[in-house]
Amino acid sequence: MNGISVIIPAYNEEAGIGGVLGEVEAVLKNTGVDFEIIVVDDGSTDRTAEIVRGTGAVLVEQPANRGYGAALKTGIGRARYDRVLIVDADGTYPPEAIPRLLAAAEDYDMVVGARTGENVAIPPFRRFPKWLLKKLADYLTGMKIPDLNSGLRIFRKEATEKFLPILPDGFSFTTTITVAFLCNSRPVRYVPIDYHKRSGRSKFRPLQDTFNLLTLIIRTSLYFNPLKIFVPAGCVLLALGLVLLTYRLIAGGGGMVTTVVLLMAGLQVLALGLLADLIDKRSAR
Repeated sequence: MNGISVIIPAYNEEAGIGGVLGEVEAVLKNTGVDFEIIVVDDGSTDRTAEIVRGTGAVLVEQPANRGYGAALKTGIGRARYDRVLIVDADGTYPPEAIPRLLAAAEDYDMVVGARTGENVAIPPFRRFPKWLLKKLADYLTGMKIPDLNSGLRIFRKEATEKFLPILPDGFSFTTTITVAFLCNSRPVRYVPIDYHKRSGRSKFRPLQDTFNLLTLIIRTSLYFNPLKIFVPAGCVLLALGLVLLTYRLIAGGGGMVTTVVLLMAGLQVLALGLLADLIDKRSAR
């Protein structure tokens, strides 16, 4: 490995950024790998930028808060190396796990620190939404995903740049890049890690961010694998139409308009799915 660019997005993280920078730098120095650390201050109003200036990290300041994903995109654009490591500034991810991710990064386009270790401190109110989103992503990608949106991962800059136009500016950046890589058969490896209680206040909004993640997973799958969405929807409409048709034939009477609408809608949805899949395959050439 020629080297690695570490990107740390930070928004009002004065409580954790100093410790994270010190630990990440110490771990990477012991690996013998060339590295740079880029902190993207996403419009912080506390002492985050001031703390970073007192370290050896490169500080990139955004004048206003644009979002987690936007900060990562800025960092990716500034990265010198093709291998990019991202880690949060709140102290939740263990820097000591980085060498294990580095060891696997030579053979994979993305290596994810999956929060499935022995000590995982995920708040209870986030567990059900994460489980629900994971199940949906498992179905849409056709793979078992141990951790959908871990913020500790290594990926190749070259492999990521083609997806940048569809990657969101918010918290769902990591979710979308995971689905994008898997839907495009990019080799991904998962390494179990622990997950600690964060320093400072969480910016996660349970209802709004979960809904945004749900819509983005579906939208990303429509972009890369539309049949996974259109075929089940079309089949459900056709099945309802056929059940209603059978009932009308047995029971007699009118009311065939609803039946015809359901059957036609099912056929149209299937046709749209086939057309979308054809466009996707031609675009991928």
